[in-house]
Amino acid sequence: MDNHLPELPTEPVPAVHQPRKRRRAWLLALLGLIGLLVLCLVVALSGNLVGSPVSPSGHAKGAQETQSVQQGAPGTAGSLATPPVTQTAASTAKGTPGATPQIGRPGVTYGRPHLGGPLSDFVGKYGQPTDQGDAGSQNFWIGADQTIDINVLTNTLGEVTQLTVLGPDTWDAQQAEGYCVQFLPDKAVQVSATATQREYHSSVGTVMLTLQARSCLLALARS
Repeated sequence: MDNHLPELPTEPVPAVHQPRKRRRAWLLALLGLIGLLVLCLVVALSGNLVGSPVSPSGHAKGAQETQSVQQGAPGTAGSLATPPVTQTAASTAKGTPGATPQIGRPGVTYGRPHLGGPLSDFVGKYGQPTDQGDAGSQNFWIGADQTIDINVLTNTLGEVTQLTVLGPDTWDAQQAEGYCVQFLPDKAVQVSATATQREYHSSVGTVMLTLQARSCLLALARS
């Protein structure tokens, strides 16, 4: 019995090749992806070099910030700038010829001149004092022929503490008293009287009125 198998014809097994179309499509896709990445990289680098465009709102915001710094917000360098000088009425009057107040002359107000009130009320009614009397008092000569002299003494606050009225030679004590009572303080009430003296209680304290032939003296009583 013949155990040898007949020799079979041997032929080389053909290699399996991928289709060319599929390989070419994959290669094109890879090249396209690489090209897209390169394009994105170029665009990004170009944007960084050129700079992004500034919108109109950005210009407005920058202008507002610049203006706020120039004006000097608190705590910024702008606040160290010298502030504008505000011209006051006093400085305007000082710079105007003839408007500068004279030193030593009392001011002017237009209240009722009275004992205990400001000297400026006397100036408002009778004008500036004509001359200075004793102990720093002020003399107001009034009347058409200036025959009445009102001598006013004030304290450091400019309040009248004593006044003397000297009338013309034709006055008597009654006429002097009638003229002086107009300078009594508010709410003055007579509480006692003698031939030559009257005592009043008023809103500023006790007032003594002393009469002479053609003059009178009003003074705040010392406590």
